[in-house]
Amino acid sequence: MKFSSLATALALAPAVASASRMLNETAMLNETASTLPEINDLMNIAFPMWEVNDKGERKKITECTIDACEWNPFYVTKRYDGLHPDFGGHPSDNDVKYAFFASSPYAGQPYPGTPHHCPPDAPDNITAGECPKIATTSDYGPEGPGHVPPHIGLASLTWAVSDELFSMEEMFDYDNYECRVIPNVLFQMVRNYYPRIEGEKVDYPPPIVPEGGDFQYEFPSGRGLENQEPPYEPGPPHWCTEEMLASGHWDGVCPYIFEGPDAGKYRHPHIAYAALEVYLANMAMPDKCATTWLQNNPGFLDEDRVTTDTPFPVMTNDKDDAKSLKNWL
Repeated sequence: MKFSSLATALALAPAVASASRMLNETAMLNETASTLPEINDLMNIAFPMWEVNDKGERKKITECTIDACEWNPFYVTKRYDGLHPDFGGHPSDNDVKYAFFASSPYAGQPYPGTPHHCPPDAPDNITAGECPKIATTSDYGPEGPGHVPPHIGLASLTWAVSDELFSMEEMFDYDNYECRVIPNVLFQMVRNYYPRIEGEKVDYPPPIVPEGGDFQYEFPSGRGLENQEPPYEPGPPHWCTEEMLASGHWDGVCPYIFEGPDAGKYRHPHIAYAALEVYLANMAMPDKCATTWLQNNPGFLDEDRVTTDTPFPVMTNDKDDAKSLKNWL
């Protein structure tokens, strides 16, 4: 993904007077929004992180409010995604309202809230591979484009901003979509870079290759559990034991990279997408859209909110505090 360095963005981009103090202290887009800061910088603005020690453990617990809440920077499991930030998870794909996730419903079947669609009467031991993602051969059927991976949305939005495919005014409609990019506009971006041949499925490239956005926070596990260090080889971002891999069950329950120089640094592409969206929305509508995702989505902290977490099986460390790193691993 071709982001400029943060220093370059600061040097080239004129200040936007109406942006918040936090945004002014980091990186600013120029008037055409064609130069973007590095995506990790944007994630750290949209999702401010708490401080950890050298083991990845949280140093200080502070009150989480809409205007002052911190997220886990040592992210190793999706188990608590969709729950209160203190549990160490991040917002889910459904929480950030990524328009083309094609999520399965929460109807009692396995793998709810994921792109895997199991039959309503599926047994608990069904594998994820037996529950397909929605893959369509046309954009005009009842399922629309089907599942478009979030890294494809991220890459498309990034490149579209760089190529100035749409003006900021064309990208946002606060009355209907608040601080989100208009879904139809995002979809036009996707099809600009990933066209469909009518009657055929679209083969989206993975996030770790240039064609898929060259996302630098995936840390794939192709070299196996005992080799959690560069160079990384193609594979899923979940680091599973050989026994787990051989079972054929959903690898989503395995941790993200948790050892080596990049331990805890995995980030979901949908979090990166949401961070970029927050950044652009704040630039386009600074009087309506804030600099953090939580300020733009205050309902996430509502105690009566229906959460979007995905059920996990019984885990070895369930006896440990659910807000502790030991539990997460």
